[in-house]
Amino acid sequence: MNKDLNRIDRISALLVQLQSRPVVKASEMAERFGVSLRTIYRDMHTLSEAGVPICGNSGVGYSLVEGYRLPSLMFTKEEAIAFLTAEKIIEQLTDTQNSNYFHQGMDKIRAALRAVDKKYLHDMGDTIAVYKSKNTRESLPNLLQTILSSINDKLIVEIDYTNIDENKSKRALEAVGITYSHPNWYLSGWCHLREEYRIFRLDRIENIKITTNKHTKVHPPLESLLGNDDPQCLQEVILHTSKEVAKYNADRCYFMGMTEEKELENGQIEQTYMAYSLEPLARWVLANADTTIVISPVEVKNIIKQIIKKLNL
Repeated sequence: MNKDLNRIDRISALLVQLQSRPVVKASEMAERFGVSLRTIYRDMHTLSEAGVPICGNSGVGYSLVEGYRLPSLMFTKEEAIAFLTAEKIIEQLTDTQNSNYFHQGMDKIRAALRAVDKKYLHDMGDTIAVYKSKNTRESLPNLLQTILSSINDKLIVEIDYTNIDENKSKRALEAVGITYSHPNWYLSGWCHLREEYRIFRLDRIENIKITTNKHTKVHPPLESLLGNDDPQCLQEVILHTSKEVAKYNADRCYFMGMTEEKELENGQIEQTYMAYSLEPLARWVLANADTTIVISPVEVKNIIKQIIKKLNL
């Protein structure tokens, strides 16, 4: 019985995937549901026999026949709460236009719920809260949608940018993607001024415009660009600390800019940080001086020495 129920759940999930994607690959679905490829093939055959017009292209994947629409699917309470949580996050951590679009989408989700579930969602709304960092500046009201549109159309954007030292410049960029690392959003792209890949904080973009000029090159995946930035603004710091301290301070470490962590043969933890300013990290190390040492750069050690020297006066 449980096996049959699991199969029904899986086939329902496959229907959702067919509705929400242009192509569904059997290998990806097999990995997602923890079943064999043969099982996915049987499930797709079952859907076809049930009257769902599925196209299957060898080496490509499955898709619905163009123009075919399945009836609306009902959301569970758990799914609705997940959407509500996302709405709270997006409202605080993205720009105005993107937040408005998500609110519109949420209204459609609420419209698909039963009356009892709508009340449940309404009652739960006040039990979830997300607060924006007080140190984060407001970004442009339509920044995320503009950047993503330029990526989709492969068009160059022009921005007015202010760096960490308050120096202003105009940049022509070929945007590759956007990332969020608390508490800021970042734009990764090819900078025509520097002729290399750079990362820009979205809240430091004063103005943005999509041009009619096409991208000049094919860009690598977004994940391969993480960590690229103006070396005058972003510096690598390597620390060695104990397992206990690394575990206890895990959340704070990422807030300080930690990008990588690995265990060494001696049992210590090596942490790599990308910092816009060395002094906050130096003071961070000083607060954990009995368990943490600076490997590089020497400038962090010098800042710590200066702080200690002042304390001895």
